Amino acid sequence: MEKFNLNKPNGQQVSCLQEIPQDPKGIVIAIHGFTSSKECMTVEMLRRRMPAAGIGVVAIDQPSHGVEASAREELRISNCIDSLEVTEGYVQETFPGLPIYYFASSFGAYITGLYISSRPHLGRRVFFRSAAVNMPSLFIKDEMTETDRKLMRDLETQGYFNPVLDLYGETMVSTVKVTKAMMQDLAENDLFEKFDPDRFGPHLIAMAHGEADTVIDPQEALRFARKFSIPITVFEAEAHSLSLRPETPDKVADLAIALYQCEEGKS
Repeated sequence: MEKFNLNKPNGQQVSCLQEIPQDPKGIVIAIHGFTSSKECMTVEMLRRRMPAAGIGVVAIDQPSHGVEASAREELRISNCIDSLEVTEGYVQETFPGLPIYYFASSFGAYITGLYISSRPHLGRRVFFRSAAVNMPSLFIKDEMTETDRKLMRDLETQGYFNPVLDLYGETMVSTVKVTKAMMQDLAENDLFEKFDPDRFGPHLIAMAHGEADTVIDPQEALRFARKFSIPITVFEAEAHSLSLRPETPDKVADLAIALYQCEEGKS
């Protein structure tokens, strides 16, 4: 494993790690979820499984995430998309001619969906794991609990709030700051409306979601999959992490590898 930083045009950096096998047949860019990092269990799984299939892994920290250079950049949707674009440029330059794939989890899937719909890019195979297809609704709510109201008061008094999340069966207060500008970004970027995977050419896309996901409603994932004709695998009795059963992460990896390695024109 190798760690390094990539420079962005705005003066910020993207914290990266990579695991590359000898003579790779392709490179997957891994984009983590909200409050996670490139050090997460999912990336560890990818580092274990992908090189064995001849696929290199380049994982990044999204802005305001992790504990390295990326953590210093403000969380904005444009900044997240810029980080993905810079990373893809690095992969193209470092591994010329190799196909580029995406493996995007939760909030990372939301960002990747916006990226492939709004900017020219090279990757044509996209795997969405526990995709936050309805990301704005996690923070922009018509009916608020007392916790939600406190977060909105924090937003007004200090200009940001630290989300209270239940991602892994326990409540946690994130250190990631959600600002008024980020709230406006979310309000302006409904993935159901903005997703346009054919804008820059055809893609092969697949999704995996947990039947018992309490973070991202599986019905919303199914609605998204139906709207855009995306095959989706729903794992029974699995939550957002897709790791309650020890065999599930490897089953998710198998689905992604099958997508990346399938012959052109087949799914």
